[in-house]
Amino acid sequence: MDEQPSPRILDALWRYRWSSLAIVLLVVVLSAAVALVIGGGTTATARVVLKTPDKAGVVGVDSTSESAFVRYVNQRALFVVSDRVLTSASASMGGAVPLDTLREQVTAKASENGESIVVTVTAGSLDQSLMTADAVTKAYQAESRADVQSSAQKTLDTLAARRKDAAAEPNTSAAATTLSELDKQATQVRVAADQFGDGVSFVDKAVPDSAGAAASLLRDVAIGLAFGLLLAAAVAWVRADRDRRMRDSDDLSGATGEPVLAEIEVLTDPEVAALREVGSPPLWPYQFAASGLRTAVDRGVVVVTASAPGDGSTTSTLQIATAAARSGARVLLVDASVRSHGLSDLLGLRYDPHGLTSIAVGAMRADECTRVVDLGDRVYLWAIPAGQYQEATLDHFRSSLLQKSVAAMRTAYDLVLVDCASPSIAPEVTPIIRESDGVVVVVRRDRESRSVHRLREQIRLLGGSVIGYLFTFARPQRDMPRRAIMPNPLRRQQ
Repeated sequence: MDEQPSPRILDALWRYRWSSLAIVLLVVVLSAAVALVIGGGTTATARVVLKTPDKAGVVGVDSTSESAFVRYVNQRALFVVSDRVLTSASASMGGAVPLDTLREQVTAKASENGESIVVTVTAGSLDQSLMTADAVTKAYQAESRADVQSSAQKTLDTLAARRKDAAAEPNTSAAATTLSELDKQATQVRVAADQFGDGVSFVDKAVPDSAGAAASLLRDVAIGLAFGLLLAAAVAWVRADRDRRMRDSDDLSGATGEPVLAEIEVLTDPEVAALREVGSPPLWPYQFAASGLRTAVDRGVVVVTASAPGDGSTTSTLQIATAAARSGARVLLVDASVRSHGLSDLLGLRYDPHGLTSIAVGAMRADECTRVVDLGDRVYLWAIPAGQYQEATLDHFRSSLLQKSVAAMRTAYDLVLVDCASPSIAPEVTPIIRESDGVVVVVRRDRESRSVHRLREQIRLLGGSVIGYLFTFARPQRDMPRRAIMPNPLRRQQ
């Protein structure tokens, strides 16, 4: 037996679009809340604006080149996160934050314009981040000042050694000039070292990193959106895979691999009552179905059944017969639902004692049980009612008589429509399915697919074949005009 194919993810998402949207929104909100409560507001930044080294070369940097200064800023950014600076910062905080922790919490990089260092600290709380950022910048200033003083002292020591050598030379004008030049350079180094100090022009006190928090929030929201979509898709797919209902005609044709002859929209109770009036103008889907049946089974016998009671098979049988008769066909209706007499009720023949039961037990011939139904405008139907029903009567049903009757009906009419309950409910009339030229199955929207598959398997086992399906109670289509259904005035007068 054919199985309904697994649902597609996009179809499942569209089917459960509102619940899927709710899942996505819930996950996004939770992600944002977690980002704000746990991760948001715990990052602090401080900005260290560096001085431009002068030509004295105290720090060994050529300030005449912009690219050289950019390299200098990047080097100082690396120095900020060095173990030397972080150790000093940890000591200034009393060892409350160990070096290993600071390595994870502190980052530094050159600013976009290349003039400053941006120090970013992400600790367990905002206060901790602010305190750590200030401690790191102060430690950097102290260590940088120490480096400048050390570099200046080395330069002064070199100049002093050179001066000593120059002083040992004979007292000449050249020696005096050299000593004067060395003294001048020593003075410049001292002045440059004092002016350069720690190499920091100014420090912006650490503040909460609002830009980083916003970026983190956006990142978490994006992650939540992606995860929400995946979760919604998974939930929708599981629901669609477990809920194998025929929600539209595409589901029906896809599950069975057989055509849907027509799709009938859901109707109001007054419209249904008018539709069940004998002689009421048939809806265009039934006209389309009747045309398709006459093309598929010319001068044939077609059984109309349903996967479950309430799907609308009896009304559909009457409407298709009316459409075929109005197109000029000679149509015979047979009520094979001998227990419910649904079609006989619509035709006003419920209490007719002679019908299909009389034919099945050999009491009467088919032509003796045939009645004429006036549709108005000189259009007629012929009908065989269900006849009298008793449980004991079914025991006397003879398959050979039903087979002969079906053959006689086929030769006498252009189209024979047999309204029949499901074989599992009415096994006594299964010979009609075997002798028919095809079966039309009426399926109501939201009907479980397993009931449709079960009916198809029963029809196959009985030797019948499914021509197509009628999909009833379908959702209204906005692009299709809706025609008012009016009862047949002649029938009401009768």
